[in-house]
Amino acid sequence: MGLDITAYKKLKVVENPQLDEDGEIVNWETEWRPGGSMEWSEKHFPGRGEGVDPQKVYTWEDSLEFRAGSYSGYNWWRARLEKFAEGEDFQELINFADNEGVIGSVVSRKLANDFNKNAERASLYALTLGEEAGYWFKLYKLWQEAFEMAADSGAVDFH
Repeated sequence: MGLDITAYKKLKVVENPQLDEDGEIVNWETEWRPGGSMEWSEKHFPGRGEGVDPQKVYTWEDSLEFRAGSYSGYNWWRARLEKFAEGEDFQELINFADNEGVIGSVVSRKLANDFNKNAERASLYALTLGEEAGYWFKLYKLWQEAFEMAADSGAVDFH
């Protein structure tokens, strides 16, 4: 078990999605509904999903999927991000769920900016992590790409 991420770019509402008898999306390979995962994250982290409606079904222009790590691996990475940030940036990601939820386009724009403006400094910080340097910076770049995509009318889905 671990944390998987899907970032979506240019979400568009599907007006009449096909649903099965249980109300689940039939075309799940090309459609997505934030649903209960987003409702949960909005309850615990209000505003993170701004720009996305949890009840709507969406299609997208482009997407990116990656494994953020096992739960302990992701939390190791996130703890290093927090140390690197020194309380200044990335707080919407640092103080978010490690298992499910949705970050919408509004917060994604802010996080994309954080990742972009700190990229050079992050590459230097990674060198202080010894043999984990490559792993940490590779995930940094994946998160950067995910939030850049989601900033363009999209979302980042934690699942």
